[in-house]
Amino acid sequence: MNEFSRLLSALFVSAFVLSGCAAFAGKRAEIPVDLVARGAMATTSPLRYWGDDPDFAASHTRVKQGSDGQVDFLTLSGGGINGAYGAGYLIGWTNSGARPDFEVVTGISVGAIIAPLAFLGTDYDQHLHEVYLALSGASNPKANFLSALLGGSAILDNGPIRNAIDKAVDQGILDQIALAHRQGRRLYIGTTNLDAQRPVVWDIGAIANSNDPHRLELVRSVILASTAVPTVFQPVLIEVSSNGHDYSEMHVDGGVTEQVLLMPGGWGKVGARGDTRLYVIFNGVVDASPATVQPSSMALIGRAVPTLLKYLGRANLAELANSAKSGGVLYRMTAIPGEFPESDNLFGSPEWLASLYQFGLESGQSGRWRDRN
Repeated sequence: MNEFSRLLSALFVSAFVLSGCAAFAGKRAEIPVDLVARGAMATTSPLRYWGDDPDFAASHTRVKQGSDGQVDFLTLSGGGINGAYGAGYLIGWTNSGARPDFEVVTGISVGAIIAPLAFLGTDYDQHLHEVYLALSGASNPKANFLSALLGGSAILDNGPIRNAIDKAVDQGILDQIALAHRQGRRLYIGTTNLDAQRPVVWDIGAIANSNDPHRLELVRSVILASTAVPTVFQPVLIEVSSNGHDYSEMHVDGGVTEQVLLMPGGWGKVGARGDTRLYVIFNGVVDASPATVQPSSMALIGRAVPTLLKYLGRANLAELANSAKSGGVLYRMTAIPGEFPESDNLFGSPEWLASLYQFGLESGQSGRWRDRN
């Protein structure tokens, strides 16, 4: 069993122990259960949508065609350290000369960190590379299981993730996102509202374009929440207003509810024109990876949990592909092949991350796509 499997197994064991402990060390203004579904940001225009609500389609189906006559969607999945593949793929795609400008970009978890720079286009590839280097340089943080067992909300410090997000989105980047939003393009990030037990889609361009004086802080918090794997990293509390009272919602990794943002409600008039393309960069492996499993409880958990997550990802991709097909949208997906060597370290050694990044770069240059999972 590699280190990833051992830590993953330990997290599941810890979850049972922690069920009787305090789930969040800090105080929060808990939103009453009967108001959870009605919690809203203090704004007159929508900044977010439920990720399982078909009404969300009213936003993304109003997107304008690009200068090439196409409407290009890019979806970036979660995947932790595997985000090196997505970063490399995008830059390799640029090098091929075939990468389009995207009218809509969505991201979840590590894909949420990459998404703003992918959204702004190829001029930001160097910035994207610097963010990848920041994440790569922060590998191998020390786990603090004792803190978690004593009632803490996380085993690992999310400081390195915060630093990478700060590099990915500063005020200048936010201003450019706001400009793109006014031009009719859309950037969405997915989180999981743990109180509501539902996915949430955040309209990052609408936030950037708002008059909220704390909009940069909010965008960074949303991206941080999207990467907050429960019990691994601390959840993110986001302030909301309901019935004249202020509360806080608990948001965690978007991958808890969906591995890719599923674009509920279909494609409407966007796909009907026959000029819409959906590209999915899946920062993970969808192929089966055969291995011999020892008959011990830890080995079984260490094998079963990644298998469960893999097939959740496959189911999400199938749903997205079927939705695109029924809407007349061209679907293309890329993922890490099963034969690519696994990392023996949960956060990947710098050498392994560089190898995956280079593989992604070469795959993007050669246009390595699938038309099905």
